[in-house]
Amino acid sequence: MTPPIDRKSSLYGREDLRQVPVMTFPQRSVDFGKVKKGDKREYTYTFTNLGDTPLEVDLISACDCTTVEFDYRPYKPGESGRIKIIFDSAEKDEAETIDIDILMKNTLPGTDIPIIERVEYKFDIVK
Repeated sequence: MTPPIDRKSSLYGREDLRQVPVMTFPQRSVDFGKVKKGDKREYTYTFTNLGDTPLEVDLISACDCTTVEFDYRPYKPGESGRIKIIFDSAEKDEAETIDIDILMKNTLPGTDIPIIERVEYKFDIVK
């Protein structure tokens, strides 16, 4: 059975998922709600590799307001992991949605293009 692929994945729309890791998240989007300017919020995204190949993350990219904690190691098929983020609202003045891009060492089959996954969070600044 093919695992469901989210629209926030570069694997979305691909029919053949052999020889690729499939990073699935129970929740890709988080709403921190109203955040007082200067406050910090934390969240931990969980994921599972539902593919048939070890999943290897090369880089996790987010804005300067976001600190990312992640164990950069291979995740075997069926294995789960966590990506912890810490949002610091000190430099924010208005509501925003922040994308967190996860670039893998794994590439789309037949290409040199990395598989990319995306999670996000949003907030509304209260002064």
